[in-house]
Amino acid sequence: MGWVVVIGILALVAGLALVVWGAERFTDGAIRLAARLALSTFFVGAVVSGLEPENLASGAAAALGGLPQIALGTVIGSTIFLLTGALGLALLIAPMDVRIPREGPLAMVLSLALFAVALWTDGTVSRLEGVFLAITAVGQMVWLYRRSPVFLTEAKEAQATSGLKVMGLLVAGAAVMVLGAELLVHGARTLLNVAALSETFLGMAVVGMGESLEETARMTAPARRGHPELAWGNVVGTTVVLLTFNLGVLAMIRPLSADPLVLRLHAPYLVACTLLVAGALLTLPRLGRRAGAFLVVLYAVYLGLNLRYMWQQG
Repeated sequence: MGWVVVIGILALVAGLALVVWGAERFTDGAIRLAARLALSTFFVGAVVSGLEPENLASGAAAALGGLPQIALGTVIGSTIFLLTGALGLALLIAPMDVRIPREGPLAMVLSLALFAVALWTDGTVSRLEGVFLAITAVGQMVWLYRRSPVFLTEAKEAQATSGLKVMGLLVAGAAVMVLGAELLVHGARTLLNVAALSETFLGMAVVGMGESLEETARMTAPARRGHPELAWGNVVGTTVVLLTFNLGVLAMIRPLSADPLVLRLHAPYLVACTLLVAGALLTLPRLGRRAGAFLVVLYAVYLGLNLRYMWQQG
């Protein structure tokens, strides 16, 4: 039994590591490809950095494997960690000025509203709702593109990169993500079968956090180099993509029914965190270390609530 648990944990960790590594290669290739199209830095952050192929790959594998709470965790848990733990740590390291179009936080609120309606209407996101969510995600990205000023710092690097290398990064990243997603689901199933972990806790807290750990680096690096608009683009784009596009695609693969605890705790916490960050982006000129510490505390509270409910159910 003990070795089975160890194997499950190793498979879960290896799966997450491969998914993140593959996503980094995929994202690097996508950034270079997008840079050739002369997009704004904010829009590059929103679409390319905000693109979450690792979450989508893991969520799709979980949905196909009959693990809906883990699939939802790649959306809900990942967004909560992004807006609290990851953003909080990034702000502790590198405070950031807010230099983005107002349409960015407004898109976050719109995505949140669409997510809430789809999930809370009957506790299930259907295929038809999934199609609608995915379409609205594309529409929002077009809206952000039209409202984003063009200022691209990666153009020279992009022009120096061959098209073959860009495609190699995209293909290699996608292939490694698929392999990692399969390992992740295998490890998750093993832990669910032999350990005292609920599928909801594993999906929302463990997988959700693991899928978004690299977000702190994605936000910190551009902020320290004087380009916070890239970091904020990542925050805006990831929120929009996860709550609409990724959720929509997962629901198209297989309709997702939320556990009652998801509707009572996780989804409301997501709503509060999204509105908090979007409100700050709309009203504050700069977010510093105090804001970062507050967001980290919010994630610690979220983890504490997760553990409390898991122990109560156990």
